[in-house]
Amino acid sequence: MARIHTYLTEEVVIQLLDAIEPHATGIAEARAALGLRAGINVVIEMSGERDTEDGGIHVSTAAITYTADTLKRLARLDIMIDHDQYVYLPD
Repeated sequence: MARIHTYLTEEVVIQLLDAIEPHATGIAEARAALGLRAGINVVIEMSGERDTEDGGIHVSTAAITYTADTLKRLARLDIMIDHDQYVYLPD
């Protein structure tokens, strides 16, 4: 999936679920046959800026919130979700 610039992680997860749900049966069969688990890993990258007046650092962070509908979709697919977050700060 392509890199998406957004503050809403649900936006990315919904797009991925839309793409994989048509293949739910095949995913479940492969998991059962091979003894695998399925999951989604969301990588969140944030960049900070230094305030030129006071030297402080400002970082806009992502909102990690999911509606009940999205959580139900994940549960129906028996898929776990993991989030990795990285903050890049200026020198």
